[in-house]
Amino acid sequence: MASLDLNTDEVVEDIKPIVLIISDARGDTAYSVVVAAAAQFEVDALDIARLSDATSVDKVTEFLEAQEQGRPIAVFHTFVDERLRRDVRHELVRRGIPSIDLLGPAVTVLSTLTGEEPSNKVGALRDRLVDAE
Repeated sequence: MASLDLNTDEVVEDIKPIVLIISDARGDTAYSVVVAAAAQFEVDALDIARLSDATSVDKVTEFLEAQEQGRPIAVFHTFVDERLRRDVRHELVRRGIPSIDLLGPAVTVLSTLTGEEPSNKVGALRDRLVDAE
């Protein structure tokens, strides 16, 4: 993608944004949401990169550092572990990276609705789908 800088009449290469999907499981849930949202834009409007099995903030930080190269970044994440979710969110805020927690708010609402505590089991959806086969 290129655009014309109207101030200088030069063609400037646009930097393609990247959406990072980070999960303590495989990240299929977040990937599905991101792909559905991305379908509303041009096919090459952005890149998508995924980090699965993110079990520590250090692992997330390494992934972020590998991806941060002057490109606009947004993160969509699904973490079951509340502490990890909080710590990753703090790291993203510290870096000024916009993010969306796709799982935490939904689990909180369902917990309030049912009056039950969540299992906080990583990969629970995958396990449930396998058991149903």
